[in-house]
Amino acid sequence: MFYNCHIHTFRDIDVPRKYLPLGLVRILSTRRGFRILSRLLNNINPWSDNDSLDRYVKFFEVTKKKSQEEIFNYCKDFYPGSTKFVVLPMDMAFMKAGKVPRKYEEQLTELSELSRANSQIIPFIHIDPRRDGILDILKRFVEEHRFKGIKIYPTLGYFPYDERLYPIYKYCEENGLPVITHCSPFNPTRYRGTRKELKRMLSGSTIELDTSNKSPRELCSLFAYPRGWEQVLKDFPNLNICTAHFGSSDQWNKYIYKPHESRANNWFVIIKEMLEKYPNFYTDISMTLYRTDFFSLLKVLLEDAKINSKILFGSDFYMTERKDAERKFGIDIRAFLGEEKFKRIAYYNIIEFFKNKV
Repeated sequence: MFYNCHIHTFRDIDVPRKYLPLGLVRILSTRRGFRILSRLLNNINPWSDNDSLDRYVKFFEVTKKKSQEEIFNYCKDFYPGSTKFVVLPMDMAFMKAGKVPRKYEEQLTELSELSRANSQIIPFIHIDPRRDGILDILKRFVEEHRFKGIKIYPTLGYFPYDERLYPIYKYCEENGLPVITHCSPFNPTRYRGTRKELKRMLSGSTIELDTSNKSPRELCSLFAYPRGWEQVLKDFPNLNICTAHFGSSDQWNKYIYKPHESRANNWFVIIKEMLEKYPNFYTDISMTLYRTDFFSLLKVLLEDAKINSKILFGSDFYMTERKDAERKFGIDIRAFLGEEKFKRIAYYNIIEFFKNKV
């Protein structure tokens, strides 16, 4: 048995209407609009920051499926039949990107029904501290619907140490529920406020952040800066926390190919140091390790006794950039690492992260 600790099954009706510019979400939600625009977006990039529009097209191609069950079945067929999956929903109602067509609790209820019917699914709940009654929602879905952990997404506009999250962390610690948090820079899923608004929000940081000469997208990444989790790790030493994406492919690329650049603010380096320092701190390789040229570094990291028990296997389905790459990713990394190391990240480490509760 293996585990994939990071996949998504939310649908297009869970995505805000202004997630993409120019009304593209609404257009892509129709069959005809998707067919026409997908041909254009595969080859044209009107935005900056090196976004891949192929990724957006494939994103909406999957979200257009009729149910979370259909999305999940599409994913699970890429893996051995006994694989279990941590499914991470998304609450994007507060990212200032327009209206979300479906109520968030309806997304959770659909996931709950799917998990009850399929034992391969380990359901999580996405927590946004701005949602009214979120602690009660968490308790209900844990105690009545058997959800197993929470997802945090700071780039949507809040810090990991937001005081509104502390009752959530306390409940999770008391009930052995782990936390998976988005932790990579330059992600398109972010708060859509103005530069002025973001600078005002970031002024409340308890750690020093450089906000000068940064775009709104770069400013949003600062909410997810990995050192922002250090106070939470200290305040909740029995709460297992996983920073997803191990810093991102951008940071791995700089570490490997641009060694002359300063490593002081390299998220990969910071997370690696935190893995060594905090017993309850983990990371996963979702999205980042689709770069096969990073496999060798991962293998070296898994020889390091200080951190090799802290790295988890995840794919970030369906956010991947390459069509039909999910099966290839799983096979390639398993073959490269060998059975022993792959089982460490895809079984033993994940069991430890869940404190043997899955």
